[in-house]
Amino acid sequence: MPDAFIWYHADEKLEPKLIEWLDEAEEHAGVRGNLFVRKGNEQTTFMETYSDVTSATIKRIERLASGNPLFANIERRCESFQRVDKL
Repeated sequence: MPDAFIWYHADEKLEPKLIEWLDEAEEHAGVRGNLFVRKGNEQTTFMETYSDVTSATIKRIERLASGNPLFANIERRCESFQRVDKL
């Protein structure tokens, strides 16, 4: 199954609320994500990662996010990649 990478620009002060969001996503989508941050160039970028998730799970996470006021003015970008195994 692929891994999902969801990234967006947001105020760095939202970090505690984004950590709470991971708890909500886990509760309702059944998968625990990780949160990464990159600060620079006057812009903060967050990335949620979810390992070994189905496309249905990714859709469920994004549906939850679309209904969460935390993301009302945040454009989330979701990408999915399959890990390349060594031969």
